[in-house]
Amino acid sequence: MTVEPRHRRWVVGVLLAFLLMLFLGCLEAWFAPAARDGLYFQRWSTENMMQTVSIRDLVDQPLTTLWNIHIQPPFLDTIRAVLAWARKSETQTDRQLLRRVDASLYILWIILYGLAGLVMYLWISEMTNIWFGVLATIVFFLHPACLFYATFLETTFLSATVVLALYYLLWRLKEKRYVPLPLLVTAYLFLFFTRSLFQWPFIAVLALSLILMKVPIRKVLVFAALAGLVAGVYTAKQAYRFGLAGTSSFAGYNLLSSIGYKVSYGEYARYFPLKADDPEAHRARVLTRFEKIDGTVNYNNENFLDVNNRLLQEYTALLRSTSLSRLLEAYRTNLKIYLLPSSRYTPHVIADHLPWRYPYDLILSFPILPVLLVAATAVWIRTSNRSDYLTNLGFCLPLGSVVLLSVICERGENMRFKFFIEPVLFVFLAVQVRTGIALLRSRFCAGPIVVSEG
Repeated sequence: MTVEPRHRRWVVGVLLAFLLMLFLGCLEAWFAPAARDGLYFQRWSTENMMQTVSIRDLVDQPLTTLWNIHIQPPFLDTIRAVLAWARKSETQTDRQLLRRVDASLYILWIILYGLAGLVMYLWISEMTNIWFGVLATIVFFLHPACLFYATFLETTFLSATVVLALYYLLWRLKEKRYVPLPLLVTAYLFLFFTRSLFQWPFIAVLALSLILMKVPIRKVLVFAALAGLVAGVYTAKQAYRFGLAGTSSFAGYNLLSSIGYKVSYGEYARYFPLKADDPEAHRARVLTRFEKIDGTVNYNNENFLDVNNRLLQEYTALLRSTSLSRLLEAYRTNLKIYLLPSSRYTPHVIADHLPWRYPYDLILSFPILPVLLVAATAVWIRTSNRSDYLTNLGFCLPLGSVVLLSVICERGENMRFKFFIEPVLFVFLAVQVRTGIALLRSRFCAGPIVVSEG
């Protein structure tokens, strides 16, 4: 059976995605004996994390709990609620259920690992050729940070995958290729409901990006209207229920930390005025619970809303009284953390034992990564249409805004935030390396420059 050329890219991509999933599954099985409780490759279960609610509340009051989440966007806990509902009949205790849910989440992240590989491969192969797309994708998905976050039970890998998909769609729009509008809206909404970094103002950033890329105004307005309607309704709910301007009540904590006044988790919990669960039954349990099933603090308790307000007020006062030089020094510190290797966020059973970790961490961090990006940008400028600088600016705008927010709104986890854009940066680097090699070959061999297949 002969595969038509137009279908060959997809056939190879699907096979590659399957092989990536098989590789990650085998890697997890290999390292499982060294994992905590034979399951966790890092120190936390989903119950341990500050940004999740108790599995008990997701089982007892799933809809009420999801409606009353204020610490983070609700997508991860929605997945946990669905998995808990599907697996609760198999367990007798909360801890058994948590283990089953987390094991299922690992499987979902294996599938996500393959889908992310498919997206990267499709993008690179369309800019170059099929086999370079395969090679480049394999190189990135061996990246220790990629393996770290694909086996880390929170939303960093999901966010990076959706950012990659969003940028693939933006690239297709930039190249005047067809992109279904609902797909673009869906990509943004995934980010909105997954990470508090992508609040409703990000819609304006994307709209401006589309305008600069000369997307028809009608299409831009429809995108902004659809995305804004959904994000606006949810934001209005957060404002009405919790007095929040966004999707997360950790804003005060993060912003105060970003300018050098870090509040430790223990100090943050000391703001909490109660020492036992509040028994008032007429309020959602997720808002009155003090501890989750493993003894960790439930930061979704409604009393932390007052904590957030106090921290925001403190941040505003400090921002006004802090000199510009000290602020710039604080943000320089944040940038230094941002440019650290992404895989060094916490100890990790798999990433810490990969024999190829050092070269990846060395190349994809300061000082080599900025040098590579400058060199790749020079190649890009050399080969791109210089008269179309507004289109290129529009294409870079969302990525720049993510970097800016990751530096000025956080301190401590900045290197993890860098992974949100690392797949996109790698696509750019890989394509420009190939283009640079073609430029050198043409100079010394007098041959044609071949940048892409089509």
